Amino acid sequence: MRLLCMVLAALLVCTTGSAQSATKIKPRWIDSTPHSRNDGYYFVTLHTDTSSSIDACRTAVLKELATNVERTDKVSVSELYSDSSQQQYRNGRVTTSGSDSYELKLSVEGTARAICSRRIDEFLGKDRFSGRNCYYALYAVERFGSAADFSDIRVTSKYGARGLWRSAIIPGWGQFHKHNYLKGGLILGGCAIFTGGIIFTENERNNYAAKIGQTHDINAIKIYQNRRNHFAIARNVCIGAAAALYIYNLVDAVVAPGARRVAVKNVKSARVRNYAVAPTISACGDPQLFASITF
Repeated sequence: MRLLCMVLAALLVCTTGSAQSATKIKPRWIDSTPHSRNDGYYFVTLHTDTSSSIDACRTAVLKELATNVERTDKVSVSELYSDSSQQQYRNGRVTTSGSDSYELKLSVEGTARAICSRRIDEFLGKDRFSGRNCYYALYAVERFGSAADFSDIRVTSKYGARGLWRSAIIPGWGQFHKHNYLKGGLILGGCAIFTGGIIFTENERNNYAAKIGQTHDINAIKIYQNRRNHFAIARNVCIGAAAALYIYNLVDAVVAPGARRVAVKNVKSARVRNYAVAPTISACGDPQLFASITF
């Protein structure tokens, strides 16, 4: 019972603090740059050591962005400026705002052209190798010669079925997938402990049940029965605790926030469908219903 209380208390602490700490978890796009489903743009992950202000960090990575575009599209960037678009960012307890849309002026064979880009997300954290504070930013950049639409991009901390099916197979796997490593470790360890408790208590219950049939001593039988019953109760407690923890694991995998990730809307699934049903009269004068579906 003490172990059960400790596991539940630790999970309660993780749950109450998950909403506040979700923005402190390193986003997934830092270690793995997303792939675009749209041919009109691509993603770029940039970082720099933290400067005196967030605006200084943004300016520093914009220089990296220009260099990346020059290298990727084999063009020369002559100028870069931001438009009037504004976006709010939240990192831990610090909320900042700034322009998130930019235009890169290019010089291509003496002709001035422009490439649009948009800052999708940003994060302040520590570099895993040097341990220094770093500023990370994710940009979507229009491909040269394309007209990009960034409206299908969003940043979310929800995982839905991505976490559910993993946690349904292995408790805690969904939490690990969302980068909630402490909570995932507690769930996985708790389920392993309770499963071991079920096996141990059931074996002991069977042992004492077998001893009852091997003796005719009334006093020994009473002792064995008492111990058998105690292990049966302990087994049932472990079963209930394991079931409760497994259900909690499933619910948490769906509703609890995780590391921020980039979600790109599937253009095919977003295709507009028009449905129409109207009464008509056939050539013979009979009433009919006419249905029209446009894909």
